Amino acid sequence: MNSPNQGESLVFADVMRDWLRDAPWFAVSVIFHALIALLLANMEWRVVTTNDTMICEITPGIDKVEPLRPEENDETIERKFDEVKPTYAEPVVNESVDPPSPFEEEAFDDEPLSFERDRFDNNFISLLGNGGGTPYAFRRAAGAAGRGGGPAVERAVRAGLDWLARHQHPEGFWDCDGFSAHCVDLRCAGKGQPLNDVGVTGLALLAFLGQGNTISSGEYRKTVKRGVRFLCSVQDPHDGCLTPREGTHWMYNHALGTLALTEAYALSRWPLLKKPAQRAVDFVLDSRNEGMAWRYNNGAVDPAEQNDVSVTGWMIMCLASARDASLCDFSESSHARRAMVEALAYIDAMTDSATGRTGYSQRGQGSSREAGDEAIWPFAETEAMTAVAMLGRVFAGHATGDLESQERALAAGAALLRQKPPRWDEEAGAIDFYYWYYGSYAMFQMAGSDWRAWKRAMEKSIVENQCRTGCLAGSWDPEKDPWGDNGGRVYSTALLTLCLEVFYRYENILGARF
Repeated sequence: MNSPNQGESLVFADVMRDWLRDAPWFAVSVIFHALIALLLANMEWRVVTTNDTMICEITPGIDKVEPLRPEENDETIERKFDEVKPTYAEPVVNESVDPPSPFEEEAFDDEPLSFERDRFDNNFISLLGNGGGTPYAFRRAAGAAGRGGGPAVERAVRAGLDWLARHQHPEGFWDCDGFSAHCVDLRCAGKGQPLNDVGVTGLALLAFLGQGNTISSGEYRKTVKRGVRFLCSVQDPHDGCLTPREGTHWMYNHALGTLALTEAYALSRWPLLKKPAQRAVDFVLDSRNEGMAWRYNNGAVDPAEQNDVSVTGWMIMCLASARDASLCDFSESSHARRAMVEALAYIDAMTDSATGRTGYSQRGQGSSREAGDEAIWPFAETEAMTAVAMLGRVFAGHATGDLESQERALAAGAALLRQKPPRWDEEAGAIDFYYWYYGSYAMFQMAGSDWRAWKRAMEKSIVENQCRTGCLAGSWDPEKDPWGDNGGRVYSTALLTLCLEVFYRYENILGARF
């Protein structure tokens, strides 16, 4: 038996059905009447009485809209970003003075960049994340610094960054052989090769980015802005290369500049940085030796020397950072994914399965550094290439979803690195900042006892040997390193500062696997 309410419900249902059926026409009617209402609302109504006659005058209302100023036009700004070159100014010796430049005033204005502070400067910014599970991460909050290293390490990081900031050229780069022109008292010794200006500029920027500074936030934001501006200004407009093709090792310079640009973009997502970063990454992919990896130049002349682990390691880092910044397509058949897979295969080919040692350009041969007398000290031949290969396995393995297959090789590499931890012993030939950098980041990923043993040796060697007086304060002497003549004091200071930032630059993704 139907209740009264049931009958009412049936009537209501019929009404709703009819209403829904007619809904499209009803919607059109609503829109039409809304447009009429808006049109009438925009009219100017005026009633005029003439000879006892009332006349209603209706005129369309016209809003006065100011045209965009030239600096507010996106096309104009982008053209200036690509074309305007920074100008020379007096040397900058502190952060309170900023060199005047139309480029910075318009394209690097602080106000348009303020949005990133809330959106991107969080405790963790996913590296290689993009919705793909639990990734490792950039840690970029101010509170992140100091969580692992302790006060002494953080004081050393701060001192290193202060030295780098004081010696930045007003055009934004770091001058390998001319940095001492910006010294505040006695000239700092330790010149490098001028061909490596782009490379050491990339390293210095990475050190500032690693401590939490971006182009719009952080104590050293002006330093970062000047450095990023310089890299964009020297980029080849045709193929995206960031460095002159001079000397033998210019591909290192492009790799380091690319890594700095992609990290700066990943941390800010500022639209005008996307194009230069994208072009730099594209050059990385275009420079790969098809089917294998990378060498000093984009396309080796000698087929027997088409690749080496050292350059390949930096390129893996570039692609990993580019993936985080959404500058690379890592779908199954993409160029970037194929490059990572083949880079892993090359590293495997260079690794001696019996010892775990990775060679420079031949299986298990060791580092390319000038070795000392092993009879005096066994550290004379370091495990630099093994360390590069380990970190490359972590980054590339995670990006390709093949991390589990790398565990055995990672464990074998860690065993070798434990035998040769950092030690500041110049006479024994044990000093190798490049090895310490890659070793620190690789062993941090291993965690556990491997990391604890390395950490103690790393902190002791680096913190205790930082210069502490005069204009040298905060830097490290490059003369004691096998590559110090190439990069100079800027290289040694940037690289060792990055070593001490290992506690919070990248998240550990291997967890408790080892």
